[in-house]
Amino acid sequence: MLREKIYKIDYCSEKILALLLIISEYIAIIVAEKISLVIQNNIPYTIGRFYIPDIYFYLVIPAIYIFFIEHTKVNERFIFFWETMQRTFYAVLYSEIFCIIALYIFKSSNYLSRSYIVIFFIVSFLSLYLFRQLLVKTCNILNILKTPVIFVGNGKATEDIIYFTNHNNCFGIKVADIVEDIEDINQLRKNIIRKIEQLKVKTIIIAIPNLEKNKLLDLVEDIQPLVRNLMFVPNTIGIPVYNLEIKKFYQSNMILLGIKNNLAKKTNRRIKRLFDLLVGLIICILILPILIIVSIAIKLDSKGPVFFNAKRIGKNGKLFKCYKFRSMHQNADELLKQYLNKNPEQRVEWNKFQKLKGNDIRVTKVGQFIRKYSLDELPQIFNVLKGEMSLVGPRPYLPREQELMKSFYHIIITTVPGITGYWQVSGRSDVTFKGRLKMDNWYVRNWSIWIDIVLLIKTIKVVFGGKGAV
Repeated sequence: MLREKIYKIDYCSEKILALLLIISEYIAIIVAEKISLVIQNNIPYTIGRFYIPDIYFYLVIPAIYIFFIEHTKVNERFIFFWETMQRTFYAVLYSEIFCIIALYIFKSSNYLSRSYIVIFFIVSFLSLYLFRQLLVKTCNILNILKTPVIFVGNGKATEDIIYFTNHNNCFGIKVADIVEDIEDINQLRKNIIRKIEQLKVKTIIIAIPNLEKNKLLDLVEDIQPLVRNLMFVPNTIGIPVYNLEIKKFYQSNMILLGIKNNLAKKTNRRIKRLFDLLVGLIICILILPILIIVSIAIKLDSKGPVFFNAKRIGKNGKLFKCYKFRSMHQNADELLKQYLNKNPEQRVEWNKFQKLKGNDIRVTKVGQFIRKYSLDELPQIFNVLKGEMSLVGPRPYLPREQELMKSFYHIIITTVPGITGYWQVSGRSDVTFKGRLKMDNWYVRNWSIWIDIVLLIKTIKVVFGGKGAV
């Protein structure tokens, strides 16, 4: 009885959360408007002070933004945070376009300013995203406003969904119960219905990807009338799902799944290249003093050249010269050979990671520091500007690693390698060689400009923490 009351109270959490989101979005938009006005009115050489009437400032503009936030489903659960960024971007874009059109229709275009439009676009996007993430963090820390869910199936799919919601900066779920998967479908159905009646939970997730179609259909037909939300995990394991599109054939009760290869489109490749050039030039200017300081430190620390320009596998398998600061002694290969001969137990580690974790005798004192914070890879910015590499992409593999890459090779070489990537922000040297290949394969199959932006942001956090580096 107590558990029933607890979950009845939890049903109110959806409405409370919806209200909190609207309040948070409203405050975020007002804050963005005020900040944008301050910036606008302090730009040199502007004529007079720009202002927005209160009716627009406090009512019309916030209402339009909140409408498009709902329309683009920014607050939907079970989405990656880069999808949240993407949807927020489009909500802001649609809102600004609608506001401009509305002001012209109602002959209020005198309240428009081109510079303010640009400023408000950037500030409102950042404000909305940050306010939402603040609310998410607060709710998750306090362990409140989580949707109670009954899972059907106690396998890896259930574990992955629970892990996803707890580690992806999204509104969490509360595991009300897990109904164990059993062969007897009738008994399984009875167990689920009993849990629904006992706990009064209105969200069910059937997490049994290999469940036979007829059994799944029977469960859906019997359970759907009893709950508000019913979700199931289809058997799409191994298929790249980020760019998956669903086409619905309503009369046939059938869906058609479509997979887009975004990097196959010339337009997307041009967008990625333009992004690399613009951001790369800015980064190049900012890191120039660091490049000079590191160069001097390497020269003073050990004999040999400042740079170590090794051949790497590029797009379409073409080899290119990858620029890096030298972090090892000149006779590194000989030192490695001698070390592995004397320490055969370390050979197992080398074969698994293609790296020596811990104290690598080949690495210089300065090399240890610049590797920890990935400063050795900064010269690769010149590879990016030349078009041989991208800011974000698969790891630049060595020619000797081609055989080890096996079937992943032909997928990974369809794009240029990157300075950073998925595996670098997911453990770096703690990830096995095969693990890196799988992550690079995922990146190529699921690429979007939003993934690049988020991986760059996460790279800054990982690098400053020195996590997983060698």
